[in-house]
Amino acid sequence: MQITFLGHAGFLIETQHALVVADPWLTSQGAFDAAWMQFPRNHDLAPLVREKLEHSPKERFLYISHEHKDHFDPDFLWSLTRRDFTVVLGRFRRTALHETFLAYGARRVLTCEDQQEVAFRGGYLKLYLTDSGTNRDSALLVQADGRTFLNLNDCKVHDRLPRILAEEGPVDVFTAQFSGAIWHPTCYDYSRELYTEHSRQKRASKFEAVARAIETIQPRAYLASAGPACFLDPALFHLNLEPVNIFPRAPELFAYLKNRLGTRAPRLLEPMPGDVVDAGSGDFSAQVPERVTDENVARYLADYAARQAHVFRERRRNILLEEVDRIHVRLREELQNKLDAFSLADRVTMPLYLGLTELPTQLLRVDFRTRRVEVVGEVRDPRRYMLTANAVDLGRVLDRKLNWEDFLLSFRFRASRAPDVYDATLHNFLAAEVEDVRAMCDTVLAAEARKERTVVSTGTQRYTVNRFCPHQGADLKEGWIEEGRYLVCPRHRWRFDLEAGGVCDTNGCSIKAEPKQEDKREAPAAPRADATPT
Repeated sequence: MQITFLGHAGFLIETQHALVVADPWLTSQGAFDAAWMQFPRNHDLAPLVREKLEHSPKERFLYISHEHKDHFDPDFLWSLTRRDFTVVLGRFRRTALHETFLAYGARRVLTCEDQQEVAFRGGYLKLYLTDSGTNRDSALLVQADGRTFLNLNDCKVHDRLPRILAEEGPVDVFTAQFSGAIWHPTCYDYSRELYTEHSRQKRASKFEAVARAIETIQPRAYLASAGPACFLDPALFHLNLEPVNIFPRAPELFAYLKNRLGTRAPRLLEPMPGDVVDAGSGDFSAQVPERVTDENVARYLADYAARQAHVFRERRRNILLEEVDRIHVRLREELQNKLDAFSLADRVTMPLYLGLTELPTQLLRVDFRTRRVEVVGEVRDPRRYMLTANAVDLGRVLDRKLNWEDFLLSFRFRASRAPDVYDATLHNFLAAEVEDVRAMCDTVLAAEARKERTVVSTGTQRYTVNRFCPHQGADLKEGWIEEGRYLVCPRHRWRFDLEAGGVCDTNGCSIKAEPKQEDKREAPAAPRADATPT
């Protein structure tokens, strides 16, 4: 099994009889309205991947993990003229990606259920899915020629890793996201001190998630991928050079892993696009002479930005006041349509303000209590969520050139909230498409209907808790204890204070923790039932 790194979260996996291209992001136009660019640049690999997908004599598969444009690249995929390969996708409640590929003209489109295998001569692919709220993603396992490659990319299935390992056996090469990919705290109006504090917390949480995954899987090699993009739009370029943010590079992760895991750390590889790893021997073949290092990264980014400057000149345009007014009206209608379908509105305790920078005295106020969207002249609520963006950028969402999540990931807006507490329900409302709001609400309610309880131990006290995280349903049996009292979710690292009834220390959600009254006649709990103390 030969694994060629294609940049970001992309891989070309070749076995004796099959070829799998996973999440190729190769367009020179970047992603999320050109806000994100591949880092390091990888556009020169497009001809190689095109040749492999169009002409390889092996059985050919194109795997797309989810619809985020740094994984699903329409520009590159629609440049392929011969499409007689098999497309492999997850079967998600939102069907947009599936419908897109039905019209694509591939030889076959397979939409896989969770843990479904796709066989080929000498091996198989297997997908692991998450589908909750606005989160739709999949992880990929390729097993062939006696070797196994497990690629989590962005997919948060960390709580399922023990079971995957038990079913699939040893993993030779493992990769998982280690860098941030969210708009908090990047787009929030924080002081520099608070921005740095939030960034450090998120960075440490990501690094620890990778470390624990490696401890569980014990792979022979870890490949750094799904790492930071870079930001070459002049308005965003500063993000590349901040001393602390949520976009660390691989050397920072590796330093953490070496300190955290010591001799248990696997071989840690930082590939450049085009580098090749042999899953059997572990040999790493550096195909690219120019490496990005701490010493040359600033120069590399400046040169890259100069090469891509035309992209940002082309996307800028002036806008007439009449068009701003039309966008304002359409945005109000869009928000009202969302609100009409939003059955969880009574859970949101603060209003949402959306403003166009061109119309600072015509704010749209979404009142979840009354289910109305109104125009107001100023912010009048001490408790509120606020988002402001340019009319051009929101107009692209309304024209369906971007979906809401693409827009939020473009980082072309500013946000604030008071109190500074994450509200998952409001977040889901903002990020969902109008046509998906009802299904998103149903998914949340279905997750909450799971009432199974489990037992966790701090080492000195045992508690009964709801087994599944109220955020996105992760199995808390695979969580761990911090500071002797906090149960940590293995997917997004939410912390639940067992001594305070299981309340999350950042947003008030609860897993309803109750001290367990021990019965001397009771048999000891199975080891898997207890979270492992740190």
